[in-house]
Amino acid sequence: MARLTEDFLAHFYYSLREDYLERVKSEKKPLSEVFLGLTKNNPVMVTCDKNCIPNGAVKSVGYNLREKYLPEAIEAYDGFLAWRWQKIQEQLGSGYEGEGFVYSPNPEFIVDGLKQSLNYHYLSREEAEQKIDFEQLGTLEGFGRKTWENIQQNQKAAIVYYYPPGIHFQVNCTVEVQKSGLIRDFINRAACAAHGENPAKWPWRTAYIFHVEEVIDKSVYPK
Repeated sequence: MARLTEDFLAHFYYSLREDYLERVKSEKKPLSEVFLGLTKNNPVMVTCDKNCIPNGAVKSVGYNLREKYLPEAIEAYDGFLAWRWQKIQEQLGSGYEGEGFVYSPNPEFIVDGLKQSLNYHYLSREEAEQKIDFEQLGTLEGFGRKTWENIQQNQKAAIVYYYPPGIHFQVNCTVEVQKSGLIRDFINRAACAAHGENPAKWPWRTAYIFHVEEVIDKSVYPK
C-alpha cells in the first residue's frame, strides 16, 4: 500500500478544510465557486469488468479515521444526526421523511454538517496526521448498478480528481467491499451529515474502501 502524497492532500484535503471553515463562518461566495468546490470531494471512480470494459462514475469520496478513533466519532455522529433530524422535521413538518441521496433543502442544515465534519473528518494538519488514515479512501455504493457489477469482477480502480484549471490527480487503488464494520458505519454517518438527510435511510449502504497503491500527479502547473 501507499500513502496519499502531500501535494494531493494540499489540494483535496487541507484545501477542502479551508473551504468548510469559510462556509461555517458564513462568508459569502458566488454560487459558481461553491459548486466548483464540490469537485474536491466528488472525483470520478473508474472501474473495469473482467473484459476490461471501463465505467466512470462521479462519487463522493472521503477520508477515514484510524480504527481506534472510530467508536468515539460514530457515537458523536449518532447524537448529531438525531439532533439535526429533529430540527429538520420541526422546520419541514413531522411528515417529512427525507429524499434519499440528495442535499438538504435548507442550506443551514448543510452548515451544521460541515461543523461536525470539521470536528471528526477534516482536521488541522497536526491532528489529521495522528487520526486520519491517509493510506485509504472511502465511499458508499448507492445504486448497485455498473460500478457494483464491475467491482465484483475486478477489484482495481482509479479515482480521478480534477479541480480547474489544471489540478489533476489519479489515485490507483484496490477496492475492498465492506457490508459491516466500524469504517462502513463511519462512512455512512459522515455521508448522512454531509447531505443533511434522514439517518434511517443510510445504515444499510455498502461501503467501498480504497486501499491506495499509487498517486499520479497529472496537474498542469503555471510555468
